[in-house]
Amino acid sequence: MKIRLWGVRGSIPTPSSDEVITEKLKRALMQATPGDISTEESIDRFIDTLPWSIKGTYGGNTTCLEVVTEDGDIIIIDCGTGLKNLSRELMKEEFGRGKGFANILMTHTHWDHVQGIPFFIPFYIKGNRFHIYSPINDIRERIEYQQVFTHFPVNLDVMYADKEFFILEKEADFYLNNTRITNKRMRHPGGCFGYRIEENGKSFVFTSDCEFNLDEIDYIDSYRDFFTDADVCVFDTQYTFEESIDKIDWGHSAAPIAIDIALRFNVKKLILFHHEPDYSDDKLESVLSTAKTYLNMSVKRRGSLEILIAREGMVIDL
Repeated sequence: MKIRLWGVRGSIPTPSSDEVITEKLKRALMQATPGDISTEESIDRFIDTLPWSIKGTYGGNTTCLEVVTEDGDIIIIDCGTGLKNLSRELMKEEFGRGKGFANILMTHTHWDHVQGIPFFIPFYIKGNRFHIYSPINDIRERIEYQQVFTHFPVNLDVMYADKEFFILEKEADFYLNNTRITNKRMRHPGGCFGYRIEENGKSFVFTSDCEFNLDEIDYIDSYRDFFTDADVCVFDTQYTFEESIDKIDWGHSAAPIAIDIALRFNVKKLILFHHEPDYSDDKLESVLSTAKTYLNMSVKRRGSLEILIAREGMVIDL
């Protein structure tokens, strides 16, 4: 399967400002020598040496992921503002001709996970088909309510693609062709579900939004089947450890907690996700650096876990 991250920010979209871009340019130029900017080729080489916080951005769109299975099934996880950029990509092929089909898994319906739906172009094209899955019993009513006329000028019925809703049994499995999908209830205000997707011996776990505070850690073994031996786990790490202590019951976790869980259940690759909207790209690189330091200090299987930080456009092949 192939996983692509289209939106990685939590809570609210965070576009870059003029000041941020200017500061990135200034820092890049301060590191450059005359030889680094003498030709187009040398400029490209120089840019490649820069940290991502200078040459790019981790992204400001809210949660949206795309999973493409080996059978060719498209699985979209959540519909934050990252869905808008995914829609442009989908429109280049079958969805632009009204012949597309995709599955959508919804974790919950807080704004940052649904606010891309009104701007999802394939929904407007007759002939496209979507199966929308969630353990939330009233998922259709919630999505429709987002687009009542007092909230948005176009309701869901005017989006002419066929949209069929399926209510999943909570904490149970279902199959899309050869792909097994399991949902797991997560601790989060208003309720939330994570998903484990397995195909051909490979497993991908997505858990955002989730809060593993001390109370939840007491029941951590109830998550064993969900996390164990995952090849990749995208995990909500919106807060620093100190912030997570100050924000108990806000519904999010920190990198040290994610690392402890990943080590306990033999996760191979951990991707820090659902970034705090106030965090700059520099701050996110600091979060990653601190997480790696914490991992190296761990007495449990030190170095057996790879840690990355999510950025828009990141692609993971399994």
